[in-house]
Amino acid sequence: MPWCLSSAAPPQLAHTYPKHSHMSLPFLQDCECFSHSNRCSYIEVLNTVICVSCKHNTRGQHCQLCKLGYYRNASAELDDENVCIDCNCNPFGSDTDRCNGTGYCKCKEGATGAKCHECLPGYLWDNGCKSQVCNNELLRCQNGGVCVNNIRCQCPPTYTGLLCEKPRCENEPGGCGGSDSGQAYLHPPGLILLMLLSILGPVFLVEIC
Repeated sequence: MPWCLSSAAPPQLAHTYPKHSHMSLPFLQDCECFSHSNRCSYIEVLNTVICVSCKHNTRGQHCQLCKLGYYRNASAELDDENVCIDCNCNPFGSDTDRCNGTGYCKCKEGATGAKCHECLPGYLWDNGCKSQVCNNELLRCQNGGVCVNNIRCQCPPTYTGLLCEKPRCENEPGGCGGSDSGQAYLHPPGLILLMLLSILGPVFLVEIC
């Protein structure tokens, strides 16, 4: 195993020493990188040796950790080239490309599975898990709306809302009864009947008498 040499070391000592050398040199320290690097750097201020250019998706002072986006292969030794495994989180279903120590990714709302590649009940996959809005069975689009891929209602021009349940004129100046609404306000039939009776009722009574 190589030794690391301080930049402050004399030129005549600028070479590698074996691991079990009995030489007492304060500026030489063990360079342990678990076969993921063959170079080290000595930080004189901290009196610390760190591995340089760790390979095999490793990182850390001794290349003993996995890079972000990778997790430790529990069945591999620390010096194995395959010690770090790609998290492989689904980019649409996960919040980030990182995972925990067992390879499970952090999922967005509605997504599930180790890699966030599946949907919870009530959600459908569409470049990520989207909440199921309509299904033409229990959740029907109203007022002539059409269910599109179970994730949205395509409403006619005069209606809006999640299920096309709101007249669009409600958001216009004057509301649905205004002259600018483009949609006349319709009185319920019962109210119209009461109005007619209040006007014509006395006439009917006079004729009957």
